[in-house]
Amino acid sequence: MGKEKREREKNGVSGGRVPLAAIVLGALRRTLFLFPLTSLVSPLTLSLLPLTLCVSRLSAQLPEDEPEFPQEGEEEDSVGADTVNTTARYLKEQAQLNVRVPVLPAVGVEGPRPPLTRIVFTHDSIEWANAATVSDLLTQVPGVYLWRGGYIGRPELVNYRGRGASSVEYFLDGIPYVAAGIDSIAVDPALFSLELLDRIEVQRWSGQLQVHLFTRQHDRLASRSRLAIARGDNDFARYDAELQRRFQSGIGFTLAADYLSSPTASGVKSDYSNTQIWAQGSYHPTSWVGLQYQLIRSAPNRRPFIVNTGGVNDTIGPGYKGTRSDAQLRLSLRKSKGELGPRADLIYSRTGWDGAGLDQQIDQLGGYLTYRTPVFSLSGSAFHRTRWTPLDARVTVGLSPVGPLSASAELIHMTHFGGRASNYANLAAGLEPVRGLSLTGTARIGTMVAAPAILTDPKQDVKDFQAALGWNRARLGFEVSYSRTSAFRPFGYADFPNVPQLAPSSATEWLTASVRLAPLPWITLETWYSDPRGVSPDGIPPKLSTSAATLRSKFLREFPSGIFDLKLRLSMDSWSPGTIGRDALGNPINLRGATFFRSLIQFQLDRFSLYWDRGNLTSSKLTYVPGFAIPSLGSVFGVRWEFWN
Repeated sequence: MGKEKREREKNGVSGGRVPLAAIVLGALRRTLFLFPLTSLVSPLTLSLLPLTLCVSRLSAQLPEDEPEFPQEGEEEDSVGADTVNTTARYLKEQAQLNVRVPVLPAVGVEGPRPPLTRIVFTHDSIEWANAATVSDLLTQVPGVYLWRGGYIGRPELVNYRGRGASSVEYFLDGIPYVAAGIDSIAVDPALFSLELLDRIEVQRWSGQLQVHLFTRQHDRLASRSRLAIARGDNDFARYDAELQRRFQSGIGFTLAADYLSSPTASGVKSDYSNTQIWAQGSYHPTSWVGLQYQLIRSAPNRRPFIVNTGGVNDTIGPGYKGTRSDAQLRLSLRKSKGELGPRADLIYSRTGWDGAGLDQQIDQLGGYLTYRTPVFSLSGSAFHRTRWTPLDARVTVGLSPVGPLSASAELIHMTHFGGRASNYANLAAGLEPVRGLSLTGTARIGTMVAAPAILTDPKQDVKDFQAALGWNRARLGFEVSYSRTSAFRPFGYADFPNVPQLAPSSATEWLTASVRLAPLPWITLETWYSDPRGVSPDGIPPKLSTSAATLRSKFLREFPSGIFDLKLRLSMDSWSPGTIGRDALGNPINLRGATFFRSLIQFQLDRFSLYWDRGNLTSSKLTYVPGFAIPSLGSVFGVRWEFWN
């Protein structure tokens, strides 16, 4: 009997029970029959190796139907006992999951804020979004049109309310993320790696978006690691690895890397690759003091986008190879352990770009002073910048004196090279008379310089207003807004030289509506629609909309522990014919109306997840920007696996 038992244990079978590995593999087999697996065999082979090792370790910790030690009359095993108590070590490390350690608080997004002014993408929504880039996520913001320059890795610039390169301000962990490289006006959000981000907050104003990107903050004593592998058509590949560790002494570190290779999928030549590295070190001797240094280094290699027109190759998108480094050193001091009370943050950052014949260094030194109570917040920030904008100073106030009423104001003063200055205010006030119902008004008033890097660009007046009515409950949500943007002289994008300029726009009125309907807890239907009244500004088509149908269920009857999660999503982008911009002679460049469909299938089993993302399901020959074709049925298969301890 003892010999038979030991023989079963050698073969991975104990007490007649099915091993955990068989359960996992069985679930994978039942789910993966939906997918063509030829592109995923190699990544799954690599990713299932740690699963096998992990399961074999866990199987030793599961309770047995029979006693562990030989019974009376059984022969003793000649192999000596293991000197390491694996179960005790595992339980000790698991207990560290419940031990929280201090992290640096987020800066630049202090509340209270009126309703309908902010959209937040949490870690879960980023993981489960039908998005490969930050740009993809931003298409969920009503009114955003994405200038897609082809497949994943090609430029994806945001146009909001026809403001061109001035549509969005980006902040990385509280620091203004300045444009550098071949485009010194606009930031390409496609260059950010979603794998390094934990939270994204979008502050919506009537004529501009403020996008705050926050890297992961590890707040547990237990170590955390993560692996991700994706493969797709035309040898598309993406590999991610991350390790985070904190110690009782207050020291912590993070190491992460993201490699992306996106070969030519449209045009004659349009391949792209990028290797991004993130290193972070922190020291928190107490809950009131924190010091952190981080470095994010990316090395984009974007080949020229070449198309064949009438048998002649033509380059319509520039290529470059460069390296961008963003280093940040931050000291945070606060009086209390929570978010309330006074806080001071001193920050130094250095941005470097080397490539495409350019060598740029941009230093920023400054910080935040913040004071917050449950109903009031006051924050001031000031940064000296060594390039284009020597001073960037802001004061932000948030107030919620009574339950249904809230208001916020942001006063901004920036001085630019050439004796120019931007001075404007972002104002918002909201009322929630009953639960779920919101009424909000926003205004953006003052003067601003659209392109500080261009010394001949003068300041221009800005008077943007918006009123919004919204309802938000579990089964139904909607928002209807009317906004008016003032006349503006926008700049185009250096990544699209075939659209060299955007025509100045006159004052424009916009109608925007969004609806979310959940007839059942596991079904969500949502859409947003935006349309200018009258002539549409260059760069953004009229009757713009994005819609999606999502099915998501944990199958709690079959998996009551919540270990399983499944998401099916079908989305659609649609717009009417418009004008994308002007050629060198000032003639309009027409943009044809189009509709694109995209699908996502994703499931999760504990901390292991698999997804299949497929775009342009109808094989449309139309484009987001003329000349930059979107590949038909472009597919990406991927797996992610997260480990604790």
